[in-house]
Amino acid sequence: MTVFSAKSGIRNTILFGMVLVLMLTANFLTVFGGFFYETAADFMFAANVMLNLAVVCDLIPHIRRDFPFLVFVGTYNILLLGRVYVSFLAHYEEILYYLEAENFYSLFIALQVVTLALLCIYAGYQLMGPLFARREQKIREKGWAAVSQSPAVPIIRQISTVVLLVSSIASFYTLMLSVLNVLRSGYLGSFTQVTDSNIPSVVSRLSMFFVPSFAVFLATMPSRKQLRLPMTVYGVYLLATLFTGRRNTFVCEAITILIYFVLRDSLNEKKKRIFKRRTVVGGGVLAVVLMYLLQRLAEIRAYGLLSHRNFMDTVINFLYSQGASFRVVIQTVNSWNLFQHGTTWHYLFYPFELFIHNNLITRSMFGLSPIIEVQTTSFVADTHNYAHALTYLVDPQRYLAGGGFGTSFVAESYVAFGFIGVVAVSAGVGIFLRFFSSMLTRSWVVTASCLLALRDFVYLPRSFAFLWVTNVFNITYLCFYVAIYLAALLALRLGTHVRPVCRTRLGEESS
Repeated sequence: MTVFSAKSGIRNTILFGMVLVLMLTANFLTVFGGFFYETAADFMFAANVMLNLAVVCDLIPHIRRDFPFLVFVGTYNILLLGRVYVSFLAHYEEILYYLEAENFYSLFIALQVVTLALLCIYAGYQLMGPLFARREQKIREKGWAAVSQSPAVPIIRQISTVVLLVSSIASFYTLMLSVLNVLRSGYLGSFTQVTDSNIPSVVSRLSMFFVPSFAVFLATMPSRKQLRLPMTVYGVYLLATLFTGRRNTFVCEAITILIYFVLRDSLNEKKKRIFKRRTVVGGGVLAVVLMYLLQRLAEIRAYGLLSHRNFMDTVINFLYSQGASFRVVIQTVNSWNLFQHGTTWHYLFYPFELFIHNNLITRSMFGLSPIIEVQTTSFVADTHNYAHALTYLVDPQRYLAGGGFGTSFVAESYVAFGFIGVVAVSAGVGIFLRFFSSMLTRSWVVTASCLLALRDFVYLPRSFAFLWVTNVFNITYLCFYVAIYLAALLALRLGTHVRPVCRTRLGEESS
């Protein structure tokens, strides 16, 4: 069961109490209007900083268990608040310009939305703790013995490795076409081009099994030796995606793999663990270096030549540029009166619409046409894709040139149902994040699904609210799981020779 200490209780009461006081004070100041809107925005920014401090202080004592949530808090701050931090600390005199706010009242509302969302995510995460306390305790006490290992798992691992290697050929082919499209049309121009018609149907369908086969492979808890070839192939693929100019695939996948290995390392005995305090310090330094390199990549993509910024300026510019998702929230607030709020709920559920239209079975059943996302006037006129709709509403020329604001689950929730939507969706995000903390104790199917979902949750501050649902629970993946399980059962029945791997040996090799 969950243990509460008096020390942590007092600390949380003080820190989270200060958060609530700052938020209430900020809302009270808006009653007076005028100059007080600026002060209210300042108080809300202070409440956000205090909230992050309170959350981090509460997570550190259980850092291994809460590592997925801590990573989410990090990406939330970078993707949604990076620009806010840089603007408040370095450009306060021109903060409305840098944050693209019409006035301080709009800035206050936008800051309140992102702060309330994070608070509700944390509340949902902690309130659901008792439901998963037994599994979390089992990990602490039993280690590798808590991992579920059925007789079919070794065979599933072998099958997933074969599927991974075969499907990698198709994946590299589709990736090559994407790279060529970027080289031919430019980064922004590639968003206005349709390339799917150049990919044979067989190749396209085969490439769809590349990502789930890797997730299934990791879910079988392979040893260090078994990891080498699949990790090498997948790592090369991720590095190759950087040539498309899009960094999110590489970053999200890398973070997901990191979360997996941190949770897996927690199963080892303390003396055999790889991730220790000195490793964390080294990882922090490496993260800053990666920020620098990723920002250099973005500058090459935009300007073609390396800029003359020094190391620190480049890292700060990375935080500012990555925090562009706050623009989605502030532009939503700025354009609030331009939306037809009777239909804005469609934006929140767009991933389901996209799934129904693009899935072969549902498309045939309802006589629908596939949705091909391309930035044109004809597409944006009928789409419920909030990334397209908002950009075209605010800046049509930018949209038609291939640019865009993107989207965010926070903005979608707010434009759909106001603050009630923000509270409900954010609390749901916190609940699912708590589920990930004990995912390695579950069956290989559930673990693989969690790994697929983690990729979307890491990027959720800059993505659709429910895209992770259709990405994880789509028919293709479900059929793949069934097929691979039936193949493993058939191999067992036919007496296929598979060398058994006991949990004790597995734990030793992984360490």
